[in-house]
Amino acid sequence: MLKTFKQKLLFLFLNGVGYFFLYLPHFLRFNFAKGIAFVLYILDSKRKFDLLNNLDFAYNNSLSKEKKQEILKTNYLNLVYNSINFFMLAVSSKQRFLETISIDKPEIITKLLQDKEKIIFVTAHFGNWEYTTPAFTCTFNHKITAVARMTSSALVNAYLKKVRQRFEITILDKKGATSGLIRTLKQTGVIGIVTDQNTTDNEGLLVKFFGKDVRHTPIASLLALKYDAKIVHFIAEYSKDYRKINIKVLPPLEFQKTQDLQKDIQILTQMQSNILEQIIRENPKEWLWFHKKFKNKYPQIYKY
Repeated sequence: MLKTFKQKLLFLFLNGVGYFFLYLPHFLRFNFAKGIAFVLYILDSKRKFDLLNNLDFAYNNSLSKEKKQEILKTNYLNLVYNSINFFMLAVSSKQRFLETISIDKPEIITKLLQDKEKIIFVTAHFGNWEYTTPAFTCTFNHKITAVARMTSSALVNAYLKKVRQRFEITILDKKGATSGLIRTLKQTGVIGIVTDQNTTDNEGLLVKFFGKDVRHTPIASLLALKYDAKIVHFIAEYSKDYRKINIKVLPPLEFQKTQDLQKDIQILTQMQSNILEQIIRENPKEWLWFHKKFKNKYPQIYKY
């Protein structure tokens, strides 16, 4: 009973925060986010350390100090603005939500759905990644099942799940999600996976990324090969003034299957890593460089 009361109280408070930001004029909301991001930039030495080390390692110390500072400050701003947008997502109507996004080349998805293709919707921690799944369901009026990592707090998890499951989205816990993804592919045909984080030896394949060995989850490759699904990258980035979230839809990965499943999985996973690297190189400040992407093979770069 107490747990239920706490949850209701938390949801009521957070919905109030969502309505506050939703109706706050954009310039005030944006400047508030910039102020919080600046405080984090000054105080958060650990994340700053990890980000700068990631940049130096990935780019072989070739980035200028000015460029690294631009990426650092944008990462903090995106982190704060993503949080604000998440609170807003909890209370936004479908129509209001659609006014905040713009999808490039939606015909790619429309054609796949018309052809009744199974789709593995792949995204990364780029721009506002939380808006990619509702952008899909609200634009194409089709359900999606996505995977998310849970926190250690049951109350926080309940709120995150409640918000993420709005607009015809089903959320699976990352632990043990495979069976649910397979079931969805067979039934409704569309799943979503975030694939850019570091993984353990057991969960990831070694691929090249910025010329370095990293672990990359093979789940999208495995499911695509086993169930004849199309892998489509859906990447969100902010407009210059942060009024819009622009979403790129990349064409489905073209791949010729062979009789060697393990080799095919390796090649297809490397293709996804290559695409992620290309997307980041085109606009590095939008990717969340706080992640310890290189930790599996190069833990020494994160020693603080």
